[in-house]
Amino acid sequence: MIDLIREIREESLKKFKGSKKAKFWKEKDFIDRVVDAGVVILPSTGCRHAMCIMCGYIYDCPREIEQHEIIAEFKRALKNLGNIEYLKIFTSGSFLDKREIEAETVRKIIHEINSRKSIRRVQIESRPEFITEENLEIFNELNAELEIGIGLETANDYIRNEIINKGFSFEDFKNAVNICRKYDVKVKAYLLLKPPFLTEKDAINDVRNSIRKIERIVDRISVNPINIQKGTLVEVLWRRGEYRPPWLWSVVEVLETDAKAFLMSKPTAAGLKRGAHNCFKCDKEVLRAIEEFNVTQDKSVFKELECECKDVWRTILEIEVFENGTLKEEN
Repeated sequence: MIDLIREIREESLKKFKGSKKAKFWKEKDFIDRVVDAGVVILPSTGCRHAMCIMCGYIYDCPREIEQHEIIAEFKRALKNLGNIEYLKIFTSGSFLDKREIEAETVRKIIHEINSRKSIRRVQIESRPEFITEENLEIFNELNAELEIGIGLETANDYIRNEIINKGFSFEDFKNAVNICRKYDVKVKAYLLLKPPFLTEKDAINDVRNSIRKIERIVDRISVNPINIQKGTLVEVLWRRGEYRPPWLWSVVEVLETDAKAFLMSKPTAAGLKRGAHNCFKCDKEVLRAIEEFNVTQDKSVFKELECECKDVWRTILEIEVFENGTLKEEN
């Protein structure tokens, strides 16, 4: 499978050319209350692993870019975002990977953030191998609190590495979390809902099992239902009719899990064929409830959700389990 992923990636890299421009927008998020958050996607060269079965972000990244260009784009984005309290900085890779963002560039970005007194929290993302004491020392200069998002995807090592092809272990994740704790850094874990080759029911159970295993060691858990990204093996399976993105009912089912950590989901391309969806008639209503839950943590927002397609979803869960069996949980 790795050879096939590599072949698809190499062919797709010939088709798609990334941009040197930063993408940015404002949205609502939660710290101790609902706040204005700014999202900035910096134009780095992207993830050096770039072999996950579902991820096509590498195609949005420029093949080459100078560090001064990254800094200039960050300044432009920050200026346009205006007054925000929560800043999320993404690179389509790992912010702490020096091949993407050099240490001096990080310092300059921190300096720009510190000049904005309104910013209370900064989120970045990184693979576990780049979360080191050396890399976190730099953030002692940051005046806001730091949160690091880690794409764990699942606490099940077999699913993460044999299916998703993530390339690190659950122990690697826990070691990274321990380093974050040493520096008072908050941790946000991303869990992937419905990797290929799992039934809908198995996918729900895997996320629930993962929540139970990490809820006491992380601050926030974001459930990410797969969306069909260009140039990925998942897209190949989807075009063949061999994969369907998860139902929004499955997202709701997972969010109703009792968790010690803050639980949320912001499904990309939700309500579209390439994203998590139901029957398309009830999708907007379900998404509104998910968005409300993200800031209130009130499960009652899901109680009134009903649609005739919910019975179809329930039937699919039963049939898939009957035909394929169920996934065994790792100890």
